Amino acid sequence: MTGLVLRRLLQLPIILFVIYTITFCLAWLIPGNPLENPEGRRPPAEIMAAMEAQYHLDDPWTFYWDYLGKASGVRWLLGDRDGPVFDLGPSLKHENWTVNEILGAGLPVSFSLGFTAILIACAIGLTAGVIGGVRPGSPGDYVTLLIALIGISLPTFVIGTILLLVFAVWLNVFPIAGWGSFRYVVLPALTLSLPFAAYIARLTRFGMIEQMGADYIRTARAKGVPEIRVVLKHALKNAFLPVLSYLGPAAAAAMTGSFVVEKVFAVPGIGTHFVDGVLGKDLTLIMGVVLVYSIMLVLFNLAVDVLYRWADPRIELA
Repeated sequence: MTGLVLRRLLQLPIILFVIYTITFCLAWLIPGNPLENPEGRRPPAEIMAAMEAQYHLDDPWTFYWDYLGKASGVRWLLGDRDGPVFDLGPSLKHENWTVNEILGAGLPVSFSLGFTAILIACAIGLTAGVIGGVRPGSPGDYVTLLIALIGISLPTFVIGTILLLVFAVWLNVFPIAGWGSFRYVVLPALTLSLPFAAYIARLTRFGMIEQMGADYIRTARAKGVPEIRVVLKHALKNAFLPVLSYLGPAAAAAMTGSFVVEKVFAVPGIGTHFVDGVLGKDLTLIMGVVLVYSIMLVLFNLAVDVLYRWADPRIELA
């Protein structure tokens, strides 16, 4: 187990370097100039040239290595300690804000929203999957398949709009938009959770159907083990392994912000900032958000691999 963790952590810098390079190339090719104001007006030519030189926007090669040195902490280790260890630079569109400050303000919001969404997705998906897997072909199974189909097929902005109309506008149970108390979390978390819940339900259902027909289940029943214990303790434990492998990337995607959900519900998470960064070609903000998301994705997948090995020691992971 220790060797697995060490290997994955040693691979992390290489993975991040590749992602950084690809993201830089794509972000640099975005049309527009980050120094323009929202109306498209530019500062005078002299000021524009000075600002481009200050942020290295006139030389992609210099920008690439300068930002890499600051973001990776190498510049800080070499003695340039004017900023934080991992300096993601100033935002090019948000005046007087650094990318570290924007992420520091947005990440807790996205974390809270994503964590709640994953909990809701597990509750809905596992329940629906167990109901459908225990009695395939029953009315309950068809209902769970319908729920999974809706969750996978409908875009989140459609689900979010429907929930807003019903629960915020017509019934006035929850606030329409914004962020504050738990009442503000319910609708965006439910909207964000449904696609994940649909996949969890499908994975659980297929796993339960396979496990319920296994020899050890028949043996447990022959010994007189109660059906509820057979289902939850024996079958679900093994059927949950595919779900566990899916939860790694799902949790990383949910907790780093859903661009669409955060826009629909006006949630001030990093998904909203990323959309604004792409639209305004805020290179430093784009790079910072992608790097943070990539780190979380690798670490969550590592956590899943560790839990996978703990759940079933027979599994060998490279």
